[in-house]
Amino acid sequence: MIVMKIKNKYLMILSIVLSLLFSIALFISTIVLPLTINKLIINLFPDYMIHFNWEEALRFVNTIRPLGYISLIIIIALIILGFLLRKWKFSFLGSIMLYLPTFSYFASSMFILAGIGVLRTLWIPIIDLSPGVTFFEKIYNTKYILELGNIVYLPYDILRIIIFAFIMIITKNIINIGMIIDTVLFFIILLFGIIIFFISCSNWIYGKFINSDIITWGIYKYSRHPQYLGFLIWTYALLIYDKYIFSPVRGGYFPSPSIIWLIVMITIIAVALSEEMKMIKIYGDKYKEYINKTSFLIPLPKKILIIFVNFNRKIIKKDRPENLNDIFKILMIYYFILILLSIIYNICLKIY
Repeated sequence: MIVMKIKNKYLMILSIVLSLLFSIALFISTIVLPLTINKLIINLFPDYMIHFNWEEALRFVNTIRPLGYISLIIIIALIILGFLLRKWKFSFLGSIMLYLPTFSYFASSMFILAGIGVLRTLWIPIIDLSPGVTFFEKIYNTKYILELGNIVYLPYDILRIIIFAFIMIITKNIINIGMIIDTVLFFIILLFGIIIFFISCSNWIYGKFINSDIITWGIYKYSRHPQYLGFLIWTYALLIYDKYIFSPVRGGYFPSPSIIWLIVMITIIAVALSEEMKMIKIYGDKYKEYINKTSFLIPLPKKILIIFVNFNRKIIKKDRPENLNDIFKILMIYYFILILLSIIYNICLKIY
């Protein structure tokens, strides 16, 4: 018994160390890595905006345009094949790749395709679908597509308004501290997401070390998919940076890609639901009992959960999805509802 306790103690320490290293790497990849990579490849993909060489930039865009289409097709194929072949890691990988161009906003000097801005090659097909005479005129109109997920900013907008109003009440003065508030909130949200990811990884790794079939302790007591939750919060922080903090001195003609984050979120939720179907097949009532006790992603009051359950029941006539067709129906309806709300949100912003 004593030997077992000592062994479990060391396994727990090892789990924490591995999770900590992984989480530190995640933090570095968010801020330090994009700037470092940008410095390394700026010579390969020069900043044409420095010399205002529009013709050269357009020639370069036309050269790599096929790469943008090929890359987008590969990513879509990964996401779809992941569900068809039940290889959920493929779908998760595809969603991450789709979000990669977001990191290009962290480069201090870049145009559409300069330095790590070259990652935006992936979004060339989206730009081509936008109205405009020339490629660069289309960039200005890309917002009509990329901003179709803007409803995701509403929780953050409410939070920053409350904080700003609170500070004004305390200071009794109108102070231009919007950038400071956004920067502080960005780091708080970013660290919060990474901390959740760290805790969930340590719990998961320890569970694997002791050969536990279903992990129900620690953070898994409050969320069935805390790793995905941490990832979504982390990427949401990047979205906040792109919209509220990024200074478009050069290369800032892209709006923040809310529709891309929305697609990533829907894909990850679909992966999580698919994994749950597999767990139910393996562990049966034991896992169903865990589902009934624990929230899917975010811990919510039961009254709110009942609303979602009743809505899902109207769509698929069941309490929870039991196959890929059920998952597709539910998520597509939620997806189009969010797009509709985003359109209303964008219209309200223009009015006010």
